[in-house]
Amino acid sequence: MKVKELIEQLQQFDPEMETMRHGYEGGVENITLLSMEPVALNVNKAWYYGTHEVVIYKDDEYPGHEIITALIIS
Repeated sequence: MKVKELIEQLQQFDPEMETMRHGYEGGVENITLLSMEPVALNVNKAWYYGTHEVVIYKDDEYPGHEIITALIIS
């Protein structure tokens, strides 16, 4: 989802509504951070991992994968 698509969807909600995300093993918690991170696309194939991966070391960490800058919501 692009930021513009997220903004369009968010405009449907009361701007005073709390924003939350799922907890690690259950429950929900408030979103507390937005950050821009380099992300390698389509890296993980296992169902229990997210499809993409944050790039920590830029030098050949994910050869053959497109790396973009993404907004991470946590």
